[in-house]
Amino acid sequence: MAGDDLVRARRAEIRRVAQAHGVETIRWWPPRKSDFLIGELPESLRELRADLQRVLGCKVSIYLAEQQSEEVRRRLTEQTVDLVEGGPERESR
Repeated sequence: MAGDDLVRARRAEIRRVAQAHGVETIRWWPPRKSDFLIGELPESLRELRADLQRVLGCKVSIYLAEQQSEEVRRRLTEQTVDLVEGGPERESR
């Protein structure tokens, strides 16, 4: 299964895992299936990463939005897909 299809197919499960770890904001960074931007620091980043890796079956990279500059956060918001809101598949640039 291609990365896009895998993330879309497991969107609800990714959202459930994030929320179980106290993460209310999780965004996917296409085209890679394994890059995520989160809005809140979970109690255990290691456990969140492990749970997402189990869901997707691959290594996962997690970036914390608050550690990025304002300009980078703006660009990332444009280039990522919100997995919590269920909004557009990909925002236009």
